[in-house]
Amino acid sequence: GLAACAPGAGDSGGAAEAPVEAAPAEADPNEPVVGEYGGGDDPVVLWHGLGGADGATFAVMLEQYADETGQAIRSETYGWDVFFQKFPTSVAAGAPPDMSIFHAAEVPQMTDQGLILNMDEIFFNTGLLPKDDFGAAIMDTITIEGNTMAVPFDNHGWNMYVNTKILEDAGLDPDNLPQNGTEFLDWALQLTTDANGRHPGDAGFDPDNIEIFAWHQSWPRFTYPSLFGMYGTAMFDPETNTALLNSDANIAALQYVHDLMYKHQVSPAAVPGLPGSYDFYQSGSLAFMWDGTWSLNFFKDNPDVEEVTIAAPLSSFSPDGTIAQKIDAHIFALPVGIDDAAMERSVPLIEWLSNNGKTWATSGQIPARLSVQNDPDVQAIWSVKSAAENFNKYGKTDVPHKAFIEIQTAWESAVSAAVSNTQPIEEAMNEGAAAIQAILDRA
Repeated sequence: GLAACAPGAGDSGGAAEAPVEAAPAEADPNEPVVGEYGGGDDPVVLWHGLGGADGATFAVMLEQYADETGQAIRSETYGWDVFFQKFPTSVAAGAPPDMSIFHAAEVPQMTDQGLILNMDEIFFNTGLLPKDDFGAAIMDTITIEGNTMAVPFDNHGWNMYVNTKILEDAGLDPDNLPQNGTEFLDWALQLTTDANGRHPGDAGFDPDNIEIFAWHQSWPRFTYPSLFGMYGTAMFDPETNTALLNSDANIAALQYVHDLMYKHQVSPAAVPGLPGSYDFYQSGSLAFMWDGTWSLNFFKDNPDVEEVTIAAPLSSFSPDGTIAQKIDAHIFALPVGIDDAAMERSVPLIEWLSNNGKTWATSGQIPARLSVQNDPDVQAIWSVKSAAENFNKYGKTDVPHKAFIEIQTAWESAVSAAVSNTQPIEEAMNEGAAAIQAILDRA
């Protein structure tokens, strides 16, 4: 499948989020998927990582823009990890793309490194786009020392998709979902079923032939910040500049998920090569799927699955029932060093994409423009309506930092070692915390 915040092709356990998962095995994960729209010699060159289920909607929008304006576009889709290596290098070399799309959480780092232009003089002070039509939280994240360094495209993040048929077949009520970690485990044990209809804990249960799992970790980049938020913690504390990865709360949170996989066997173990959550959900072998807003096109492609699915807040895994759902935003940025011709190509495209958020909402992403969020047609999209409500109640952004990407790499590596069972949890988290502390001290 094509999903927005896609991990790179080599990442395991991402939802349907590997942008080049349909490519042949020998495809180079460092090479972009290129889309060319319209004709002409001077295309807008756009780099991004919208390689997921929403990428199909984005391609339609680019085609429409090229048709309407006659402006050619060259869209290069990278795995995000490749993008974050390539984009700074290209700017430093004086050969940047005309424009780029990444996430609000990375804007402070990109700004600190001098890679992107101030958008106030280009879009907001000139009246091209109305600043007051964007949500305050997202504008705060991308405003650095008073300068607006990006144009928001959407709000997106983690929500829960529930297979109501699996629940009803187990005698459980989809309208009264579990409220905390204890209740979730109770449900998970009833839902997880082997080929002989037995559940974990039953005599003769066969863990090698499980037909229905309760849960799947999906994409760690969104699952674990949500999980740690439920336990009232994060990767680090910006006030004290202290790594928190190995805090008691984080270790307890990770122990809960580790137990789901290895002790209770209600979730597939997060080992390399594990198929993504979409694969399980599509075949009717997953009850609760934590995944992104960008999943809407996955459901459109699988109407039989969509028919039995509802969207809901993430089930809390914490003892006290606290819910947290990681949210972020895709943003448009203009690289430092683009010439006037590149500016003239890219600015009208950004303006047009911002003004056409209603089309973007059909991918499942929540439009950044408040006026579009409230449009009745947007409110009528089941998954968008649920996500917008849940993000307002439970949304939690990553803590921004000018070394954000390095911190993310450090915690992902530690969590992966723990949940793949290659390292004891406490040892992995201690090493991860030490790596994060070193980054914080350097910065």
